[in-house]
Amino acid sequence: MPMPPSSAGSEPVNDRPARGGPAIVTTLRDAGPLLDRFIAWHVAAGFARLYLVFDDPADPDAVRVASRPGVTVIVHDGALREAWTAQSVYAGLADSIDTEVMARQILNAAVVMDRARRDGCSWLLHIDIDELFWSPNQSVADHFSALEAEPFDVVTYRNLEAAPEADEIDDPMGQVTLFKVPPERLPTLPQAALRQALQASPRFRTGIFNLYSNGKSAARLDRPGLEPFGVHDFGRPQAGTARAISARHFILHYACCGFQAFLAKYRRLGRFQDRWWGRYDIAAAIGPFHLQARDVIMTGDEAAALAFYRARVAIENPAEAERLLAAGVLERIIGPARLLRG
Repeated sequence: MPMPPSSAGSEPVNDRPARGGPAIVTTLRDAGPLLDRFIAWHVAAGFARLYLVFDDPADPDAVRVASRPGVTVIVHDGALREAWTAQSVYAGLADSIDTEVMARQILNAAVVMDRARRDGCSWLLHIDIDELFWSPNQSVADHFSALEAEPFDVVTYRNLEAAPEADEIDDPMGQVTLFKVPPERLPTLPQAALRQALQASPRFRTGIFNLYSNGKSAARLDRPGLEPFGVHDFGRPQAGTARAISARHFILHYACCGFQAFLAKYRRLGRFQDRWWGRYDIAAAIGPFHLQARDVIMTGDEAAALAFYRARVAIENPAEAERLLAAGVLERIIGPARLLRG
């Protein structure tokens, strides 16, 4: 079997710089069909380069997609680990590299910032493999070109969280079209319909989103001193950062779409701790869902896990979905599914 391209060794066949365009970095493992959809959507959308960092160096997808136009494959090997040590964020993450996937994501983003600059890219967006950049009213090229005239170093994009409408989903990005809107878009003073819709849906008693709701960010690569601030942001540790939050462009987060995907994710994560890096309370940061999902999966009771998935993730009742759409809690977005399924 041919070896996947190394992070600091042989280059993918198609690895030619795309001057001036925006790029994406993502760290992935066992992505399955999401990977092909992720590539197809973002290449069609106009991103100049996708930097795919494979956390498992033996992942067969690394070889499979390495020669695709617009793709640069990097694998988690000795060369990449050596490149991590040259990054300014390394010292604060070194002790958690092998225990916290987010530590590796941050370091990968830092390494790719350098690589993307050398490749002539203009902006770098850091997202996960189960996410799509969504620009409903403007092309990606026009959006990032317009940013060149602005003073911003970092732009944050609010995320919408997928609300699957079935247990069995084999193509999340091609099938799921229902999303929870960002909290900032809900009325400050709940309207009657909104209040009634939320009260009628027990799943929302602990919050509307199951996972994060603070968006993902892109960094301008021709500005010095920027580095990843966690997995959601960039900034300068010793100086100010000019920031903006986009009101017209978003991240679509296809989290846990389908019971089998939900099951596989939390089996892969295993019995993780209640705190990130042993310090940051997960439930306080993003709500209780992540820990509750871990706990139900770790029981080994698939029937209980399915009941949890149906109660907390899937919205399978059409009447409930329509009520939440009318109240503005949900939004129907068909663009990605229409393009990806032809």
